[in-house]
Amino acid sequence: MQSNFTIDRARLDGVVMFLAVAELRGFRAAATRLGVTPSAVSQAIRNLEARIGSPLFVRTTRSVNLTEAGERLLAHARPAADMLSAGIDAAGGLGDDARGKLRINAPRPALPLLINRLLPEFLAAHPLIQLELVGEDRPIDIVAEGYDAGIRLGDFVEMDMVAVRLTLAERFVVVGTPSIFKAQGRPVRPEDLQRFRCILYRTDASGADHWRFVVQGRPVTIAVTGPLVISDVDLCIRAALRGVGLFRLPRSLVIPYLNTGVLETVLDAFGEDVPGLSLYHPSRSQALPKLRAFIEFAITRMRRPVNATDYLPTAAD
Repeated sequence: MQSNFTIDRARLDGVVMFLAVAELRGFRAAATRLGVTPSAVSQAIRNLEARIGSPLFVRTTRSVNLTEAGERLLAHARPAADMLSAGIDAAGGLGDDARGKLRINAPRPALPLLINRLLPEFLAAHPLIQLELVGEDRPIDIVAEGYDAGIRLGDFVEMDMVAVRLTLAERFVVVGTPSIFKAQGRPVRPEDLQRFRCILYRTDASGADHWRFVVQGRPVTIAVTGPLVISDVDLCIRAALRGVGLFRLPRSLVIPYLNTGVLETVLDAFGEDVPGLSLYHPSRSQALPKLRAFIEFAITRMRRPVNATDYLPTAAD
């Protein structure tokens, strides 16, 4: 069947820049992502607004928000752009090797595990991929910050994301130095932690820290306090090793220290299990050959129990 499909190219001018501003809520951030100047973005948006006949954004010195017209345009333009991008990616991936820059955001403590288990072999198998791996503990919007995928503990993701389980389930443990337990005794029940100094891990400005346990099959939350609040898990471990206080974290992160006895666990019978590390990405990214290749490679190498060397520097054979 012959198609008479035509489209006025001028009607699309500025739509890509509009989508970037709407997603990032900022003209400068959109310009940085698109590799143009902020003035070019502003001019494109003004031209688009003139063609539409309505303002698309309300701009103040502190924020950029969509107007009703902007919301309506976004509701139609975003799905269309996603479908077009996925179609181009799928067409470009037919018969081609995975290639290009692959940006992945992951918690800092997970980076040694990724490097030791799969990165050298993955990069050797896919020489046309440049992997950019960024370690960050705070929750982020991977789309807004330009990542292809993220890795986080657990498998809860937003509705427009797809999660792929990478590692086996993790058990959270409470650790401390032998000197602390010699001086203060060992907690027997989770509520006993209220008489211990604890190291608090936090990535935001929330109030008292709460540690979760399982007592007789039911979840229990205990408020803990301590002299130190840190937003980096590795530094929390260092502080625990120095005897600053007790710390709660996935057991796999401290296996070497448990094996040597410099840290000991308590309250093991009440530990909480969590799903393990998951890779998540926008559903529209599934067609990207570079991302497919990474996921397939990671699944085959990550789903086995963690050992004492997985988080330590290792030399090539």
